[in-house]
Amino acid sequence: MEVTTKQLENRQAILTAKVEDEWLDPFLRTASRSLATRFEIPGFRKGKAPHQVVVQRMGKEALVREVIDDLGRAAYDEAVEESGLEPIRLEDFEIAEWAPLTLRMTVSLKPIIELGDYRSQPVELEEVEVKDEDAEAVLRDLQERYAERVSVDRPAALGDFALLDVEGSLEGRVVLQLEQQEYELRADADFPVGEFAEKLAGVPVGEQVSFDLTFPDDYEDEDLAGHEATLRVHLHSLQEKVLPEIDDELAKMVAGFGSLEELTEKIREDLYLHRDAELKDQLAEELLGSVAEETQVDSPPLFVDAELETMVRMLVRDLQEQGLTLEGYLKTSGRTIENLLDEFRPTAEKRVKESLVLSKLVEVEDIEVEDAEIEEEVARITDAYGQDTEGLRDALLSNEHVREDIRNRLYGRKIVERLAELSSLPEATEEASVAAQGEEYQSEVEDKPVSVDEAASQ
Repeated sequence: MEVTTKQLENRQAILTAKVEDEWLDPFLRTASRSLATRFEIPGFRKGKAPHQVVVQRMGKEALVREVIDDLGRAAYDEAVEESGLEPIRLEDFEIAEWAPLTLRMTVSLKPIIELGDYRSQPVELEEVEVKDEDAEAVLRDLQERYAERVSVDRPAALGDFALLDVEGSLEGRVVLQLEQQEYELRADADFPVGEFAEKLAGVPVGEQVSFDLTFPDDYEDEDLAGHEATLRVHLHSLQEKVLPEIDDELAKMVAGFGSLEELTEKIREDLYLHRDAELKDQLAEELLGSVAEETQVDSPPLFVDAELETMVRMLVRDLQEQGLTLEGYLKTSGRTIENLLDEFRPTAEKRVKESLVLSKLVEVEDIEVEDAEIEEEVARITDAYGQDTEGLRDALLSNEHVREDIRNRLYGRKIVERLAELSSLPEATEEASVAAQGEEYQSEVEDKPVSVDEAASQ
């Protein structure tokens, strides 16, 4: 097989393979046997016609098309091997000529990434601090979470949970109707309108009251917006919230902690890990953006195309949650799908470049993330101070997109830690920078498990 290569822009190439008859013959014989069993050939029973007779009767082109999938895969593999290229995806395959049979294959190649002197960038990690009041705030949240409701027979008070009917009327028309509505009497509540809870405070259980309230001009119901309406409320029942004491008994409620001290220590540990992760994630984002600005990347279009598809898919999902469609959204906003893609493209290009930069940093710094580390991070995210989160944890771990996102976050944190360590050693930093400049950074991306690699496998 004679193979020629033509390099294109944006890390694509065309492989042209001229196929010799000797190489092609086994495929044609397979095709003739298949065709002979499916078509009537005069003078022969089905499946019994000789190879040459089938070729003469059906034509060489028909035989080639019969086995084009197997033939194409074999030709592609051999052409790639002879060319010495390392494609990441076959983009197009066509028969360029029939005599001799010539196949033309367009492929996307691995990106080329030329890093700048990223090691010279100073990275300083701030000290993470967890104060006593931070842990106390979490304890108060847990106290609220484990509060009980107790039915009471007394006048309503702020903080109670009420079961009530509400009817709102405006100029003799009923414009609001709620039945058996559970409502928490909070001073900051804005449903159905501000001051509603205060008006109910002091109303006994079983009583009906009426009062006038003015709805704000931006109220979602146009019939009520900016108008004063009369509200009639029937208070069916009340429950008050009883908070548990912040003590060892509360700790035992939270999935069996032995003491308040043990629970508090776990809270402090979780707060520390959470803030440390947030800090490093932020630094990693800033670092990637900075390094990307100084990095030259030559990559095929498939990465940006895949990111654009993801962005559109996420938009469609968000619209569906609001009961809308992409078509309706585009029509209302006066845009076409092409306009939308043009708007998304700069963000998609930025994300792809930063992801490729991350993959290169991971390669150069020889950073690894083990599956056990991903599981630990998922556990950290889902743990609610001892509550059973096994189902949620399993769901996250079984989602490859989630695992990939977490893996990349952990890569980013480890890079930040590595560069922070180098920044704390002036002499070592200078030597590392010189060594880094001496390396050949213009190398092909290895198969690191970063999100953009998913595009190559699609």
